[in-house]
Amino acid sequence: MIRWSKSETKEGLPVFQLFFPIKTVISSNRSWLIMSFIIFMASAIVFYYMPVVNQASAEQTADIQLEQLEQLFSVIMDTTPLAGAALIFMNNFLSMAQMLLLGFLAGISPLLTLALNGALVGIVLSFSAREGLSAISMVVFGLLPHGIFELFAFFLCGAIGLKFGYHCIASPLPGKTRLQSFRYIWKEAISVLPLVVLLLIAAAFIEILITPQLLELIL
Repeated sequence: MIRWSKSETKEGLPVFQLFFPIKTVISSNRSWLIMSFIIFMASAIVFYYMPVVNQASAEQTADIQLEQLEQLFSVIMDTTPLAGAALIFMNNFLSMAQMLLLGFLAGISPLLTLALNGALVGIVLSFSAREGLSAISMVVFGLLPHGIFELFAFFLCGAIGLKFGYHCIASPLPGKTRLQSFRYIWKEAISVLPLVVLLLIAAAFIEILITPQLLELIL
């Protein structure tokens, strides 16, 4: 029989509860959310303003990721909207799940994923600007409609993944061993998974049904 303890950590979350309230997990990890956002935006800004000469080499580095995205896009365009949304969802979910659940490996997975995706956004927007397209328009019409849902899930997974790495390698949670910290943050990760799934489902349908229509207005 499971005993539900009322004892709490410094962050205010119950210790022995099977799942933590999502709202509490989000509020207690606000600083990690901000950090994941900063990593993403810093990478995007650096690659957006990178000189064309240096950006050429950066684009070559990102070619593998871009080719994978192009292949996924071509497959999506040849399927029904429902199947396309499912493919987008699975691609995003697998990316975020590894960021969320593999963060304990020194936080390398979320750090690289945040930085790489930020770099890809920066490169795409910079290329669009060089082609005469407004970067603001690309963000408003091509990213924000589905990105409102997808990016929040992305930053949330990145935040908990970074926290995983820091408290399991560098410094455990106050009053806990590294193993106890691992178990505690693992519960946080499992607790937010349902929200992540819902956000990604919404983002996938918007990306397949609405975003292409909006992009036609500026392309």
